[in-house]
Parts: sequence; structure tokens; C-alpha cells
Amino acid sequence: MKENISVIIALICLFFVSSEIRSQNGFQNPTEIQVTEINFATVEALTNTGKRSYHLNNTGKLDVSEALQAIFDELSAIKDASATISFAPGVYYLNAPVKIKMASVKIIGNGHGGIDVHGANLKGGTIFRFGKKSGPDCITFDYAGRSSAFPSGESPWHNQNLKVELENLSFVGYNNTGVNTADGYSRFRGDEPNFRGLHWYPAKDRYTNVEAEGQRAIVLPKAPKGEGVSKCELLRVTGCYFTELYVGIEIADCDVSYIHKNWFGQLTYGIRLEGNGQGMMVSDNLFADLETAMVLGKPIFSTFHDNTFAYISKCFEIDNIVNSTITGNSVYNWKISTGAAAYGSFCHVKESQGLNVSGNSITQYIDSRKRTRTIDAESNGQSFIQFDNAKRLLFSNNIIHTLISQTVVRLNNSSDCVVADNIITFGDGGSAVAETGNCANNYYRPVDPKNSAPFDSYKY
Repeated sequence: MKENISVIIALICLFFVSSEIRSQNGFQNPTEIQVTEINFATVEALTNTGKRSYHLNNTGKLDVSEALQAIFDELSAIKDASATISFAPGVYYLNAPVKIKMASVKIIGNGHGGIDVHGANLKGGTIFRFGKKSGPDCITFDYAGRSSAFPSGESPWHNQNLKVELENLSFVGYNNTGVNTADGYSRFRGDEPNFRGLHWYPAKDRYTNVEAEGQRAIVLPKAPKGEGVSKCELLRVTGCYFTELYVGIEIADCDVSYIHKNWFGQLTYGIRLEGNGQGMMVSDNLFADLETAMVLGKPIFSTFHDNTFAYISKCFEIDNIVNSTITGNSVYNWKISTGAAAYGSFCHVKESQGLNVSGNSITQYIDSRKRTRTIDAESNGQSFIQFDNAKRLLFSNNIIHTLISQTVVRLNNSSDCVVADNIITFGDGGSAVAETGNCANNYYRPVDPKNSAPFDSYKY
């Protein structure tokens, strides 16, 4: 009996010694998430079974990925779990991927959100900082079910669902471009920017396979196959900041999404939708210093409006868009812009039906040629604004000021489209609008000052 007690005591001591060693080596042990007088609450979860509090190191000096996973696992184990999880201001360093399996979850940050990674270099609010080993999928939201349907009460209920809301959080990746902006340029020191001229795509030899290794901050994966219905029903992202990442938000499919009032900067891709995006609403976001702001698979009855883009290679790359609008966006690519603006395009839509593109203000001060990526040496022959296989496209009342010496707007294999009343400027040798391929029943009305009615006499 004494020998057994001695063994147990030795194991306990070994456990605590191991825990201490892990902390000394830069880890927060999952056993240390309890709130004590010393370890104050930094994470609070309001769940359908009550409120829970946890201590997660928020100094940015310890890897808290295992501890955060333990918190997520505990919350996910609640029967029919729903939770709003609030993080105190601070830096939460993750050097391993984490996953939360919950059908309905909201994560909230506190304090002033956002950082200026290539200016003031100040931290504020709730920041998730990803280490080198945290990718490629840094934070994944997985599907979960319910024991019974609501409000019918039908049971068993095999539906696997996913509803995610994120608010006032910052996500900082592992230096996507290979440029040390944290220790580099600061406008307050009067430094020359050490990334000027760098096109915001992973630096040469940065990755063996960028799709397999490039970091994605937020990932909504494909729904599981099996008995019952499985789907991602809702995504809402508000007031968040994404920087130094391969992808900010990666979405397989989503029924309804609201992505608004966020900041995407120094990324390869801001938002990527692989499949269907019914009712997708992306508005009032800022995209700056990016390779491509949005890559969209098949948005349906969706709106992309009132976003601002600066120093960006491409705004919209769309496979197939149906009954949707791209309106009221503003693009400004300065002639000595930082990042990828040297190789710009507003949009390339491979197929569309019932698309309305109007009221956008686009300024491109570089005679650019669209490339697949900003690091490509050769252009791919596509125009600054191009619609392939468009049906019933309305492209009107846009202001497009460019120095481009090629066609600015191109309709290719398109029919029943209207291009009217746009103000389009271009460089020597360029043109405003052209048709190529098999086009039919398209209507083009350029702005013609010569045919303007006379203005009224000024009266005072």
C-alpha cells in the first residue's frame, strides 16, 4: 500500500514538474485555465447552462493553443451547446491549430480593435497572434448537432449545423510575405518603408506548397456527409482585423453571411468562398495592400457594396454570380503605391446572370496588365474589368479613371447586356469598352459630351 502511495505521489510530482517545464518552455498548460487570485479571468463564456470563466494567458509570451483547445472542448461538451465567448484585451499567442465544434457560437473581443502593422506598430484590443506552426487552418469552426429539433421537438435530430459570429477581434498571421513589418518601417521614425515595391504574395521560397501551408485565420469547412442535413447556415464577421495572412476568411459554403466593417491588410486573399454563398452581404470593409480582396465561387442573390480598396492587385475574382450586385465600391491605386497595386484589376467574372455593377469609383494610376498573381512576370491577356459568359449584365454609372493603354472593360461571349453612362478614361492606345468572342444583343451607350443638351443660364 505504501509503495502504491509513493508511486502516486511521484506521478503527481512528475505531472506538476512537467507542467512547470512546459510553462518555462513557452506553453500554458491546459490544467492552468482555472481562475485563481493570481490568474484572473480573461475568457468568459455565457452558455445555455450558465456562465463559465477561464484564465488564458494574454501577454503574447506563452503559446496558449492547448489551453484554448481545452476551453473549447469543455464548452463543446455541453449538451446542445450554445455560447457567447468573450476575450479580454491582450495578445493570445497560438502556435498550433485550434478547433471549436459547436452548432452556434459567438466570439467577442474587447477594447480598441486593430493594429497598424506598418505604421505606429501599436497593439490594442483582443489579438490572436498565430505562430509558424498554427496553420494552415488556424481557427476552424466545426459542425455539431442537437438532440432534438426546435420548436417541433422532433428527436432524434440528425442535422449538423454551424452558425458563427465574430466581433471586434484582430488576427495577425505569421508574416505571410517574409517582411518583418513589426520591427521595420514606422512612419513615426521617418523610415523608408522596407516593403515598398513588394507585391503582397508569399515571398519566393516562402512555402513549398502555399495552398497546403499558407495560413488561414478563420476556416468554415465543408459540411460533413451522412444522415440528415448538414450545412453552414450563418456567418457574421463585424469589426475585425486581419493581417499578415495567406487568407483572412476561408468559407467552403454558407447560406447567409454578413461581413461588414472589417479591415483586411497585408494578405494574399481577404475572403475566399469556395462553393455556394446564398445571400452573401459584404459591405463597408477596407481592403489594403492585398493580392486579391475576394475570390468567390458562386454567390447567389448577394451584395458587395460600399467597400474601399487601396493598393490592391485585384478586387473581385468570381467564378459564377447570379442575381447579385457590386455597387458603390471605391478603389484607389496610387502610382507609387505600396504592395500589389502595380498589377491591378477591378473584377474578372467568369460567368454571370442578372448582375448589376454600378456606382463604383475606380482610380488606377498605373498602366497595369492583369496577372494571375502579382509575382507573375507575364500578363494573362485579361482586361482590367472583364465579364465572360455574362447574361443580362448591367454595367452603368461607374467612374473609371485609368492610365491603361488597352481595353478597360471587356465583354466576352456575353449577351443581353447593357453598358451605359460610364465615365471611362484610359491611356494612349487604349479603349473604353470592347466585345470579343460570341456576343449578341448587347447595348453600349458611352458618355458623349458632344451630344449634351445645353446647360441652363446661371442665375444669382
